[in-house]
Amino acid sequence: MSVVEEVKRRVDIVEVIGSYVKLSRSGRNYKGLSPFQNERTPSFFVFPDTQTFKDFSSGEQGDVFSFLMKKEGWTFGEALRELARRAGVQLDERTPEQQQSADYAARLRDALAQAAAYFHHLLLTAPQAAACRAYLREKRRLIDETITAWQIGYSLADYHALTHHLTARGFSVPELIDAGLVIENEEGRRYDRFRGRLMIPIHDARGQVVGFGSRALDGSEPKYMNSPQTAVFDKGRLLFGLHRAHSAIRSEQVAVLVEGYMDVIGCHQAGFANVVAGMGTSLTEDQFRALKRLATRIVLALDADAAGDRAVLRGVEVARDAMDREVQPIFDPRGAIRCESKLKADIRVAVLPQGKDPDELVLESPERWREVVVNARPVVEHVMDVILRSQDISDPHAKSQVVRAVAPVLLDASDPVQRDFYVQHLARRLQVSPRAVLAVVSEVAREVRSKVQGSGMRGQGTQIADQAQGGAGQHTDIQDHESSLERRGADKTDLEVHLIAALWRRPQLLLDANVALTRANLDVLDERDFANPALRAGFRRLSRVAMGASSLSAEGEASEEDWLTIIADYDALELLAADEALLREEVVRTALRLRERNLIRDRIGINLMIEEAKRADEADVAARYNLELHRVLTQHLRAQKALQLRSALNVT
Repeated sequence: MSVVEEVKRRVDIVEVIGSYVKLSRSGRNYKGLSPFQNERTPSFFVFPDTQTFKDFSSGEQGDVFSFLMKKEGWTFGEALRELARRAGVQLDERTPEQQQSADYAARLRDALAQAAAYFHHLLLTAPQAAACRAYLREKRRLIDETITAWQIGYSLADYHALTHHLTARGFSVPELIDAGLVIENEEGRRYDRFRGRLMIPIHDARGQVVGFGSRALDGSEPKYMNSPQTAVFDKGRLLFGLHRAHSAIRSEQVAVLVEGYMDVIGCHQAGFANVVAGMGTSLTEDQFRALKRLATRIVLALDADAAGDRAVLRGVEVARDAMDREVQPIFDPRGAIRCESKLKADIRVAVLPQGKDPDELVLESPERWREVVVNARPVVEHVMDVILRSQDISDPHAKSQVVRAVAPVLLDASDPVQRDFYVQHLARRLQVSPRAVLAVVSEVAREVRSKVQGSGMRGQGTQIADQAQGGAGQHTDIQDHESSLERRGADKTDLEVHLIAALWRRPQLLLDANVALTRANLDVLDERDFANPALRAGFRRLSRVAMGASSLSAEGEASEEDWLTIIADYDALELLAADEALLREEVVRTALRLRERNLIRDRIGINLMIEEAKRADEADVAARYNLELHRVLTQHLRAQKALQLRSALNVT
């Protein structure tokens, strides 16, 4: 049994969720108000028998890991560590080297925390900091409570003031160098990195000080300077202010990205706590992923100038790479099925008034800031405008280049009506026909698909299949093994594990499963069919391999190791892996069983909702749930019929 399954076995989902939601018994299950939506009638249910939950108001469902990841904004690893602690399950022990490294990192964070306290004390009391205090209060219009809350500080214009302060408290100079607080030059001379500067502590997501941002106030260069990369400070992974913003972002489902630390602080002072900033460099995939776990909409609020336009385009490109995508089955004119990838994110651009920084605008007029964010434009519109401004659209070649530049963002639009609207809008701006725009967009789409398939479909998919075949047993007795699988394997083991283990051996068989589901008038498989977040992440990876992705690299909630660990010792498919026809039938059958299981779970939950609505004398609510129940029952009957047909025909 993997450590993940051991934790799930020991943890009671009712107890965990009950610490967040007031639950009351409803038959064998429990109900409560949604922790993800505002509501007055309970639509959130916990099922102890299956150790799962279903929230009918927000659509969220899954197991105890899924709940904590959604509620706390944690990664899968963070949720696993917390639940392992509660359950008393020992995760892999650290080696002496790992423990020593962790202890040293804690030592560096302690030095940084004490430096932050020292700088803050200097700002409040030192005569040398008078100009800095005036700058914060008069220029930046920060109140004392804000200065204290963010622990803003000042560093003396002295080469050794901080060194003397921290070495007197037991820290060595090498430790201060490793923490990024002291510089050692080529001649071996050591001195404080930050001197005569406004100091802003930078915290990680858990609120620990890991570095500093600083600003010169006397005109010296560099004007802005951050801590260097250290064992605890990784500017590509951090977002300034996230430790204070994550609750508001999760509650509002909107994250606003600005450029400067003072912009973040000013917005928070004005009551807009869902604002964060990068580390003064181009935004990274890791930063967007951190926001993706908390918000459904990301608003880029950058300067209204050429540099701001470039930053938006860079940010959009990074966001497109970082955001999840959903795979949609599309039938071509010949009836063959292919897949399109659609961006599962709402990225918008807030255009600021010319010459205004976010903190200036928000402190002058909170209502104007609110309007700017609420009226943020869809990223397609803004990208279109930025690219059009940079080209001479009287040149036919430039017209084509504009369409090719906009095409990737158009292709990400999941709503065909929106896509059609933007195609027509772009055609009007370029004074060409919509058909001409669509032709270029289609050409770009073919190039992308060809590139992906050429680099990955044969490579990674075949590699996985070859590894599985190489480890399979003899080709004999496969038929007997399949019979035993029917008796002991797919019926008794967890369907999610069984399906992911099979797809790991042949990712391309996912298309066969989706064809079978489509023929049965059922939706194709997607990540919502998996309650286990690690297996859900595995499904996303394998889906991309099935479509031709060149890598199984992990991203998002769970790492590749999480789901591979779960299926590592799963040998029920070992002999079947040697025969692709038999494995194909097993994948299709398991996909149908998984869908049937989930429909049964939905049916139980909807019946509970109907009973709840009737008790509350809400006939209209009960009627709506009855319609949903009818849909689920119809889907369930289709799944049962498809399974019966496959059993009768024994299709291989």
